[in-house]
This record gives sequence, structure tokens and C-alpha cells, in this order.
Amino acid sequence: MSQNALILIPDISGYTEFLTRTEIDHSSHILNEMLQLIIYSNNTDFTLSEIEGDAVLFYRKGDPLSRHELMQQCLAMFNNFHEKIKLIERDSICQCGACQTATNLSLKFIAHYGAIKEIRVSHFTKASGVDMVIAHRLLKNKIDSCEYVLMTKQYLEKINDPDSTAEYKWEMDHELYQGVGKVEYEYACLKSYKERLPNPPELKIAKIIEGKDSFEVDINLPIEEVYKRLINSDLRIYYTPGIQKVESDPVTERVGLRHKCFFDGMTFDYKTVGSIINEDEIIYIEDGRVVEVDAAIRDTYTILRTGKNQTKLLRNVDLKDSPVLNDEIKGNIMMAIKMTIESFRDFCETSTVPV
Repeated sequence: MSQNALILIPDISGYTEFLTRTEIDHSSHILNEMLQLIIYSNNTDFTLSEIEGDAVLFYRKGDPLSRHELMQQCLAMFNNFHEKIKLIERDSICQCGACQTATNLSLKFIAHYGAIKEIRVSHFTKASGVDMVIAHRLLKNKIDSCEYVLMTKQYLEKINDPDSTAEYKWEMDHELYQGVGKVEYEYACLKSYKERLPNPPELKIAKIIEGKDSFEVDINLPIEEVYKRLINSDLRIYYTPGIQKVESDPVTERVGLRHKCFFDGMTFDYKTVGSIINEDEIIYIEDGRVVEVDAAIRDTYTILRTGKNQTKLLRNVDLKDSPVLNDEIKGNIMMAIKMTIESFRDFCETSTVPV
């Protein structure tokens, strides 16, 4: 049995170009974050039907939301989307194309009202029907913008507040689709609205703290490649002596990223706090805690270009005292760090692990 429903499709524009022209892993991470954020921004009881690559398909059975309510829902998703990608780009310590061009992604919305039929597939409920087809067809249209809200005439005829969003400049148009016919709609571009959205505050640069212990190695690899391997916490399992497991946040490398390194009887809980990148020198900083002895630790890595394919890596360690951190434990930690930086050098020069 079919039921009437409001169909809403938020669609991330620029997805294909972003995915094919940038690093696949990081672009996928960022797109997954943005799709999840759109879903979490649903505050008007839409049902999630499915995620369709670069878009989210929602529907809401019964009488449609008012035009004002629907617009506010779209803007909530739009605001959260652009706030998040601005933060990703601000906080990124990775120099790959995906992380440096996240703000090129954009968001548009298709809203339509009509009959749907719910279908149960395993543990999932999907919605289908001619009006679902119409909503999807409208993703391909002649609107000369990549960020807008589109509302079909079929939806607008069902609501009682047609002029409640008059502060936006609405244009009328239509599309002709094979097998569907003429579909009329109104749309409002969000370019001027987006320009008024605030930028996040500037990121504070982490203060350089010099610890008592330093270690250095020379690596036969360009500075950019050394840095890329160093900030990727997932790679630490391959070169850290004695490590048993690494757990890290499922996001790209950025300020605030947390990861834990587990050893036999010792756990290091780290957070990325800063990165200063210049052409011939990169400084990368992590703050952490040695959990079992409750001791704070600051690792400051200085990466220096010493030749076309030569790099010097210096690791400065500031390990704070704690009531249970004795000289023997501290000595063991420093020995492990020395072995790790030497093993990292070997990993950089010989590893075939994809980075």
C-alpha cells in the first residue's frame, strides 16, 4: 500500500571530481564524515531510506512540513556541512589534495511530495515509487548553481504557507524527463546565504616545548614523504618495536586527532596538537600520556630538508615526572623511543606498505 510522503535528497556536489582527482582514502574519509553529519542534522523526523554515494535519501510520511520548516531543515544541514568542512580544512595537517580542497565541496537539496511504497529488504526499509524516481531525476537539471534548495510544484501545492520564505530569491523553472514528463519547481540559490556564514576562529599554534631528550636520524627520502609517513598513525604498527595494536580516530590527519599505541604493560595515548609547514622545515607536535604511570609526554618532531632525497628527522621528547615514573621506567621509555625512530628510518627507506 502506497502512502504520501515528503521526499528530501541532500546531495553533495563536486563528489565525483573530489573522489577522482584527490587521494582516495582521505577523500572517502571526508565524504563519510559529511554524509554522517547530514544524517545527524535531521531534526524534523525524516526517515533515512539509504545513502546513495554522494547523496542521502530521506522521506517523511504524512502531511508535508511547511515551507518554512522545510527550509529551516535544509539550512540546518547546510550550516553544519559548511562549518564542518571549514574546520577540516583549518585543522588539517595533511597536504594531500583531499584535505586541502575540502571546502570545494557543496550541497544542494531536492524536495518533492508524492506517493511512495515502503519495501522491506532484510533488516532495511526502502522507499520506492514514481515520485521517488522524479525526485532523483531532479538531481540532474539546468540550474546554473551547485548549491540551492529546489521544491517541486507538487510539494508547494500541498502546503499552506507558500510565501513564508520570501526573504530568499525564488526562481520558477521546469524540466522534461523521458517517461515522467514535465516537472515544475521553484528554487533558491544559496550562494549569498553561504557568503554570510562565519569562518571558524583561527587555530592557535601549539607552543614549542623543548624536552631534555632528543634523538635524530638521517633518512634517504624526500621531506614530504617522510612527513606523510610520520603523521599517519595507522602506519606505526609497521615500525614501532614491541607495539601490539594501534587505535585511532577514523578521520584524516588533523589537529585533535587521537590515537593510542598499546604495548605489553604500557599504553601511550596521543593527540595531534599542531603542525608548522615550511618548504625546508616541518614541525609536527603531539601531546600524550603514558597511561600506566600517569605521565604527560610531548613529542616534537622537526623534519629538515638536507637534500633532494635526504631528510633529517629530530624527535624531541618532554616526559613529565609522575609519582610512579621512576628512573628505570623512564630509561626504558627513552630506549624504546630511540629504537622507534631508527626503525622508522628503515621503514621509510625500505617499506612497500601503501601510504
